[in-house]
Amino acid sequence: MIVNDTFIVSKAGYKYLFISIGLFILFSLFGWGFFKFLTFLASVFLIYIYRNPEREIPYFQNGSLISPVDGKVIGINTLDNGYEVVVKSSLLDTSILRAPILSKVKSFHVRKGTRLSTDIRKSMLLNEKFQIEFEDKNKNIVYVEHILDNSIDDMTANIHLNQDLNQGKRYGVMTKGKTIIRLPLTCRLSLHVGEHVRAGETLLGYIS
Repeated sequence: MIVNDTFIVSKAGYKYLFISIGLFILFSLFGWGFFKFLTFLASVFLIYIYRNPEREIPYFQNGSLISPVDGKVIGINTLDNGYEVVVKSSLLDTSILRAPILSKVKSFHVRKGTRLSTDIRKSMLLNEKFQIEFEDKNKNIVYVEHILDNSIDDMTANIHLNQDLNQGKRYGVMTKGKTIIRLPLTCRLSLHVGEHVRAGETLLGYIS
């Protein structure tokens, strides 16, 4: 079942925010100023981490590909059958994941696991990850893999097989991690290593 998540704070953070606010109220009743202050800071931090802003997708030509995540581009690699873009997202980046193209969900898989630093090689085998294939009207496949990295929370995926997605539509939450985007050879990239990208707004390139 797909649940709309368009509130100012993502529903993925509600449980933590409710706990933090509840503790704030409790500490206020007992007059425990120090703990009250800590829980206030925790609540502000959680609101920031799980913020869920509206983003208006800029007008791009047909075949445009936009970033599915917020973060910094740490790698652009040429593969035998296409290209690979790697984006690292920190806790300060918006955690909302968005569809990179107008597409249908061809396949997806969620694997539970650890939250090791993605700088550790074994993290690719052990960490929690979310793999999804987006297929556009021309049968081009955009493969996206999200891998948790010392995250404060599990990944949230609100998606189902064969679901039609508008470009920029929210489909999940990842509070901190690495994203690998694999693109076909027909893609013309328009970004560079070190660039900071924003989900739903930054143009990655065009697929012809």
